[in-house]
Amino acid sequence: MIQRELYEQLRKEAIASRERILDIVRPLNPAKLNEHPEPNGWSVGQVLEHLCRADELYALPMAELLRQTRPDAAAATREWKSSFIGGMIAGSLINPKPIKRGPRAFRPGPTPRNGVVEAFHTGEMRFAQALDDALQYDWRAIRIGSPALPSWAPKMNLGDGFRIHVVHVTRHGRQIERLVNKL
Repeated sequence: MIQRELYEQLRKEAIASRERILDIVRPLNPAKLNEHPEPNGWSVGQVLEHLCRADELYALPMAELLRQTRPDAAAATREWKSSFIGGMIAGSLINPKPIKRGPRAFRPGPTPRNGVVEAFHTGEMRFAQALDDALQYDWRAIRIGSPALPSWAPKMNLGDGFRIHVVHVTRHGRQIERLVNKL
């Protein structure tokens, strides 16, 4: 797949997922956001907090990496291919089977932050801007670690990082829909 094609696909899916989630959660009052419709599961607010934490742990290292990297005028026209580790992570998130517990670094506390809906929105707007800004870099050549994995683990490419973010938000968007339908 050409990098620009991946960019267009990810941007479209990111915006659709963000808007779908916001349409569902904005009408909820704080009590409903914190309600647990599944006895051993997260509340809608905790799912949003989880997404915020994951975004925040990726955003700073990614921004720093791009600041240190030289733009490449031909990057958008180059072939993009997932790394082994990035493909595995994205594949596990695409799989509809429930994941017992997410990585410790991304787990929400018992109650989400105040304003978690707007924090999620802000993070997703920042992500869309980062995606736009990064098109001028070769996504396959830039390597980034996952905050969910130990530092010694193999690194994935930048395109994987973007893809994982979008797949992750989309997956949890379906979870949020399911939870809201049970409220």
